[in-house]
Amino acid sequence: MAGRPKVLVACSDPENRQTLLASLSQCGLDPVFSSTVREARAILSRQVIPLVICAADLVDGSFRDVLRAAGAAETKIPVVVASRRDDTAEYLEAMQLGAFDFIACPYKRSEVEWIVSNALRKMAVAA
Repeated sequence: MAGRPKVLVACSDPENRQTLLASLSQCGLDPVFSSTVREARAILSRQVIPLVICAADLVDGSFRDVLRAAGAAETKIPVVVASRRDDTAEYLEAMQLGAFDFIACPYKRSEVEWIVSNALRKMAVAA
């Protein structure tokens, strides 16, 4: 998978990770996984990551922490919040805090692929 753009996936649920892996691979991307906010911060500090997909809840924090870390990067990294709940309040909070988009379980491959392609396209235009 060398040479493919990396996407950070901050998610501890194995089933959701597998679904995202399949979708991201279809998009020609190389997922880098973290299970915690701490791991996500470490990855963001040492690798060029053009996009983050973050579960709403992680073992040691939440999407809020990952949004702060991605926003602190030299180039603001778009974050897609992935939630187990289809919760309007959580969606609105994520968007108000600067999330690029929000996706609820069960993840549909076509929806993940569309959101990721849209985010990367917008980042390329901004560059």
